[in-house]
Amino acid sequence: MVCALCGCSPRNIAFSTNNFSSPSFYQSLPAILNKDLHLDSVMIYETTFEEKPYEGYYVIDYSEVNAKNDNGILHYKRFKGYYQKLYLLKLVTHPRDSVTIYFSLKYNAFDQCIGFGPTYIGSMNEDKKLVFFHGELYTRNKKNNYSLKKSRLPLALYMNAETMIPGSYINIDKLIVEKSFELGNNVVIDIPRIFHDSAALKFDYIDTRPIK
Repeated sequence: MVCALCGCSPRNIAFSTNNFSSPSFYQSLPAILNKDLHLDSVMIYETTFEEKPYEGYYVIDYSEVNAKNDNGILHYKRFKGYYQKLYLLKLVTHPRDSVTIYFSLKYNAFDQCIGFGPTYIGSMNEDKKLVFFHGELYTRNKKNNYSLKKSRLPLALYMNAETMIPGSYINIDKLIVEKSFELGNNVVIDIPRIFHDSAALKFDYIDTRPIK
């Protein structure tokens, strides 16, 4: 599921996390949200998935797991493969609002950014430990000037946190994809059960950066 959330195209891209503090990156948000918001700063939460070798049924296989997960990973030789960085961007705005963006970047073994995946926009409810994404965005590149634009694809995605401590970390334990109100037409993804890792989607707080 995480890999599906982070689909990317295989080309080198001049993108870095410095774009997260650029006003031009968010220039379309007031129109997308239909709100007159002034962006003050962004709180950045990050987690990393790495391609690692493991022993599976007497053969060596490879899988993307959380970078901090070492369960069953083979260390008999050095290996560095593709990896992904996933972000939750909590925007600090005036007037105060709860705007949260999910974003992902993919890198090759040479630490070159080769793509950015689907981007979702929504809100964070710290009391309920919930992040709800109601819209999908895409990233437009014009002469290495990146900006978020609205996609027409429908979306209703919930990230339920087992623990949410602002300024520290957010540990997601369930993803709920809501397709319709019909019985059986919604999907619940139990992260610890699927990844055999209770911290597979633990986003650590990295920094708060002014948007200027």
